[in-house]
Amino acid sequence: MTFDPLVAETSASEWERSVREAGVPVLSAAELAGYESVVVFSAHPDDETLGAGGLLAAFAALDRPVSVIVATCSEPEREAELGDALVALGVHADVTWLGLPDGGLKHHEDELEAAVEAALAGGGGGRRLVLAPWPGDRHGDHRTLGRAVARRSTERGDRVLLYPIWLWQWGSPADLPWERAIAFDAGAGERARVEAALAAFASQRHSPTNPDGVLSPELLRRAADGPGILVEPVAGRLADPISDHFERLHREADDPWGARTRWYERRKRTLLVASLPRESYGNALELGCSNGETTAALAERCDVLLGVDAAASAVALARARTAGMAGVTVERMRVPAQWPPGRFDLVVVSELAYYLARDQWAECIERIVGALAPGGEVVLCHWTGSADDFAQSGAEAHAAFAGLSGLQRRVRHAEDAFVLEVFG
Repeated sequence: MTFDPLVAETSASEWERSVREAGVPVLSAAELAGYESVVVFSAHPDDETLGAGGLLAAFAALDRPVSVIVATCSEPEREAELGDALVALGVHADVTWLGLPDGGLKHHEDELEAAVEAALAGGGGGRRLVLAPWPGDRHGDHRTLGRAVARRSTERGDRVLLYPIWLWQWGSPADLPWERAIAFDAGAGERARVEAALAAFASQRHSPTNPDGVLSPELLRRAADGPGILVEPVAGRLADPISDHFERLHREADDPWGARTRWYERRKRTLLVASLPRESYGNALELGCSNGETTAALAERCDVLLGVDAAASAVALARARTAGMAGVTVERMRVPAQWPPGRFDLVVVSELAYYLARDQWAECIERIVGALAPGGEVVLCHWTGSADDFAQSGAEAHAAFAGLSGLQRRVRHAEDAFVLEVFG
């Protein structure tokens, strides 16, 4: 995690006030009764109870069949804890344990996709409700599982609702996509069942006798008593919480990574430009231009340069940074789904690929290669560290490009902190 799970940035009362003011629609009892079954996916045992415990208790009261699929389990005692929690909820569920590594779902996407497909086989048609972690939860496992479930479920015609967990700790009301939020108002009996179920997760509850526990008393109270909020996927496409995150970052700060001020960033940018084999390029494309610092540096070597970014706030900053530079344009574009026309002598991908899932990166590679002019070159530059919101590592992204692009590696510069390569 890239946040402190024990510290809530926004109070429970402020969250509750925001829910009231937003007028979030409520999932009615009649709507619940219309579903014949529910399938809930958890990245870790306790996710389902923290994120959708009240809803599961309501389904149990309706005597609807419930299936629980748990992707990871790092300690044996957590299996028993989940069993006790489900009993407390009144849920008599078939539990499937996938046995994938905690914190490493992004490295097992093929296995995960196959397991999700198997779990959803034979259902669909709008009579089944599927629950999964919200991909925007700033936890890599939640992101990977939530995306996989949302994709497969919508293909089958299931109703999909995504439950946040860690949002209530790291986030503020501005971080929740209210236009896609839906509430479940648990009754007193259901709240009591959730509270009893959460008591089962002794290994995860933070206390003086268990300082390693990550579930704070405040988070547990919110899970038991707070409004149950779920998020619907974007109609026609998967939600892109990473782009939403970048939108906020660039709106709140004009240089969120210190591209202008940090020596590491300035040196890396100088090395990137110096690695270009040619003195000048006719038509160039930069993917993920952020605030335009690299765009401005590339402009000195390119006759025509297009920078693109999915975040409107980043595009505004990049346009301001490159204002008056001949041949430079900046456009808002979400790659790989959106792609500019034309052929390019140079394509630059810097600090972007690790945010793309493997299927997205593979599609991006195909588009890059298809857009290269004869003799064109591609520059990749990525940090080699890790973060919860990365879909893959920088090294994995570079290896995938080398394997899928069919291009030859012309330049390679590797340091402990980053790797820079030129293909052509």
